[in-house]
Parts: sequence; structure tokens; C-alpha cells
Amino acid sequence: MKVALMQPYFFPYIGYFQLIHAVNEFIIFDNAQYIRRGWMNRNRILNGHKESIYINVPVQKAPRETKIKDIVINNELDWKANLFQQINYYRKAPNYAFVSDFLDECLYKNTSSLSQFNAILLKKVCNLLEIDTKITILSEKLPMISVANAADEWGVEVCKALNATTYINAIGGIEFYNQQKYLENNIEIQFIKPVLKPYKQFNQIFIPGLSIIDVMMFNHTQEIKEMLEIHELII
Repeated sequence: MKVALMQPYFFPYIGYFQLIHAVNEFIIFDNAQYIRRGWMNRNRILNGHKESIYINVPVQKAPRETKIKDIVINNELDWKANLFQQINYYRKAPNYAFVSDFLDECLYKNTSSLSQFNAILLKKVCNLLEIDTKITILSEKLPMISVANAADEWGVEVCKALNATTYINAIGGIEFYNQQKYLENNIEIQFIKPVLKPYKQFNQIFIPGLSIIDVMMFNHTQEIKEMLEIHELII
């Protein structure tokens, strides 16, 4: 059994979904400390002139040590209307009408929990792309795992609890993780390196790594499903 553990990102880039697709169970890591100006409440889309802009979910102020699961969305701001204004730039994209309706369905959910909200979005995108990976939330699935001796041991604890044989992490953690800790627990650790296939974004130079929203605007579902397979697994 292969598992991954990641913070819940807001409409993340295709590489995030490649990671979900590569495992049997994807655990949303909501016990971690919330990181300001990270990817949990914002992402990037096109805005013309070969540039990108941020779309974001406003959150209420909280102490620095607040966990992701306790971060509250500031729904007093009309941020959803602002997001739709921002995606208006894509109005001439081939899949604009479809994606706009899809986003309307996604954003209809009116929850105040950022973690729960992002979980809903991830599941909806995965359902659209026919990714059948089981998605669960750490604080709900394994409430007994509330702390770890070291930051790189969360994966060990999750794998042991689920009897998983393989832990897959984003490539950014390859220098951070002590792989010996995993081997000592009979867990194989791998790192996924996304390959971001270029696609036509109007008539401008391709900007990689944008939100899955951008990918969906220019690529049909089958094309995106093929992109999910384009990656490297590094042992």
C-alpha cells in the first residue's frame, strides 16, 4: 500500500494531483502548523501580459502556531465573486464555460474550515479526473497521531498506523527526509518529480506550475489524465 501526506492546498498545480494519483491513500496533513503566504489559501492563474496573479481564500487572523485544521475562512469578504472576476481573463479559453460551471459547483460549499474546504475541492477535482485514490484527513482518520518526534517522522507514524509499505513525498522533501528512518521501519520512501508538459496558453509563452484551474481551461479531461502519468519516481 502506498500513501502520501501533504498539507491541503487550494486548487494546486498538476504535480500535486500526480502525487495523489500515485498512491492508494492520500492523507491531508491538517495537524501541521499553518504557513502564511503558502499554498493553502492561494494559487496562481494567468492575467495576461505573460504574467500570473494570485487567487486566494482570505482567512481570519490567528496565532503563528495555529494548526491548519483550526484556520477559519473569512467569509465576511466576498472573495468568491472576486475569484470569478479574476478568471474572466480566460473567457476565450476553449473550456471556459465548463470550468466556470465546475468552479461554481465547487465554491458553492459554504464551510468556514480552510482544511475541510480544500479537502472538498481536492475530492471534486479528483472525481472529475477519475482519480480513485482514497482521500482522508489526518486529524479524523488517525486522531491518535497528534505529534511527531521530528518533522520528517510524520510519514513514518502514518505508514505504521496504516500498515503501508511505501511512502511517497513531493520532490522538494528529498533533502529534508532522513530516509534511514523509513528503512528501519520497513517502509520504502520515494519522491515524485513532476514533469510539467507544456500546453498552449493563448498565444503567450508557457508559464508552468499554475493552478489546476489553468490546466483545465486549456486541456480536456482526457488530456489532463494523461498528464497525471508524466512524472518520475526517485528512490
